[in-house]
Amino acid sequence: MSIQIIAKQFALHTRLFNNVLEGVEESQAGKRMTEEVNHLQWIAGHLTNARYNYAPMIGLSDIFPYKDLYMDSTAPPPGNRAINASIKYPSLTEILKCWNSYSPAFVEAISKLGDAQLSAELPFGTPINDKTMIGFLGFLTSHESYHIGQMSIIRKYLGLGAMSYK
Repeated sequence: MSIQIIAKQFALHTRLFNNVLEGVEESQAGKRMTEEVNHLQWIAGHLTNARYNYAPMIGLSDIFPYKDLYMDSTAPPPGNRAINASIKYPSLTEILKCWNSYSPAFVEAISKLGDAQLSAELPFGTPINDKTMIGFLGFLTSHESYHIGQMSIIRKYLGLGAMSYK
């Protein structure tokens, strides 16, 4: 099993996450298109938290300092907290700092997973009905693509240009 294509996808998402937030002012970060749509600040924190949340599964021990704002340990898995207007979320600057300090180790750890680890069955499934580690990581790349796409639409809503792939 080759994990390299999935590791490359996470490396691409690392870059796109930065690109989609480039030029966004902190004053724009909490602006919502409607009450039913999350703002960039929440989505960026949610994605960053997701990467940190799976650190133990890939041999890392890092913890997102804002985890409690995005996770509810009393909720059923995956335990995500919905956006809450009364919560003060970390700034985009702080989220980007966390994302960029952790992502190199995250991508490297994934790229080093061996066949036994990748084929190991996990105690939970994914929406793609695959309980293996490689299936789970494949789903996570989809999760990141989905949210980066949302952020790209919000970026345009805020009057900014399209996200760069460079």
